[in-house]
Amino acid sequence: MFFIWNVLKTFTTPTSVRQTEMFRKSSTPLKRSFSMIENDDDKETASFTPKTSFKRFQENLNSWPSPNQHPSFSRKSLPVKVEPDLHTSSNDTYDKQLQYRRKSYPFSKSPYHSPASKRNFSSCRTDQTPYSPAQNAYHQQKRRRFNLPYYDAFGLMSLESESGFIDSHCHLDFIFHRQNYEGTFAEYQKEHKNTFPKSYRGCLAIFCNPFTFSNKDMWGKFLEENNVWASFGCHPHNAKDYNDHVEESLYAALEHSKVRALGEIGLDYSNRNNCLKTAQFNAFRRQLKIALEKQLPVVIHCREAHDDAMGIIKEILPIDYTIHLHCFTDTWEWAQKWLNEFPNLCIGITNVVTFPSAESVHEVAKNIPLDRLLLETDAPYFIPKRGCQGMRWSHPGLAIHVAAQIAALKNIPIEDVFQSTRKNTKRVYNI
Repeated sequence: MFFIWNVLKTFTTPTSVRQTEMFRKSSTPLKRSFSMIENDDDKETASFTPKTSFKRFQENLNSWPSPNQHPSFSRKSLPVKVEPDLHTSSNDTYDKQLQYRRKSYPFSKSPYHSPASKRNFSSCRTDQTPYSPAQNAYHQQKRRRFNLPYYDAFGLMSLESESGFIDSHCHLDFIFHRQNYEGTFAEYQKEHKNTFPKSYRGCLAIFCNPFTFSNKDMWGKFLEENNVWASFGCHPHNAKDYNDHVEESLYAALEHSKVRALGEIGLDYSNRNNCLKTAQFNAFRRQLKIALEKQLPVVIHCREAHDDAMGIIKEILPIDYTIHLHCFTDTWEWAQKWLNEFPNLCIGITNVVTFPSAESVHEVAKNIPLDRLLLETDAPYFIPKRGCQGMRWSHPGLAIHVAAQIAALKNIPIEDVFQSTRKNTKRVYNI
């Protein structure tokens, strides 16, 4: 009751009594706080009331009281300055992170649309044309497709030729294994007659898995076919498995009457090969000595190891030895070094030449002399880019696309490519 009485007494006290010095001192902080809050609310309403001009909006922001002016004010004020550029990054770190992305995804300078935002890594829709100045890999590949000379892929199957062509490098065992095919190669050709052209004359089957050298039942059925010849050799990806037992089975396989070469052998320093260099050197040297002993041409597989491969070949083989540098995909400068070092060396080009992005192979195909060229598919790999939609695996008949694309790059008749490569195949493999 005493507490209630004091409260009622306070509110019923006359104004003159309440304005004593003691009451005035005790109420001053409270009055100041209420006045600040009222003033703050007015400012907040004024700042966020829609104005007719941006200048008025800036005046409202500049008139906002600073927290330093009212130390007793506990609420957090808005920023004193607002960045007018809404496209700038939130901080410098984000801008630095974008620098490498800008190189890959440059923003268009086309007058037909506004610049893209920094936070949008993809270019605008008008950039996605073959004639756009964009420099990313997707648009570069689209532009290259228009620069690669055209050839009639659909007319190749019915093309008549006196010389024809031979696929100088394919893997029939891999083709049959991947397709789970159990018939003969002649039956396979009949089932795929729509993609085996009339100008097809045969193929050289490469058996490079050392575990299959002793399996004559497997590779023997291929060599019973007409126009199929063979080459045996331990691939550098299997160099760690090369031993005396494998070498004995290799010697036995090379005795077959339809064997025409030793390979593919060589060096592979790419990240796809997990064999140590020492194991590759050992297998490469031992097989080169066997080839020299048997007087067989060698089929060389070389990936990112040109200097070492050429050095080892020079150690063991004569300079004028017959060599097939298989599936060349490097630059024309390296191709020239191989051609100059070994006068009886021929370079094999696959259907990689039909890929729009394979500019280095296009340059090699343009510049290589026809008397140093061999056609190959490396089947089941490398499906041609033209006329083979829906195919999952390549086969020897598709080497005609290699000849057609090379003829288009050199601007010569395809028959010239057929005649030269048949002579080269005869000289290298005697087929």
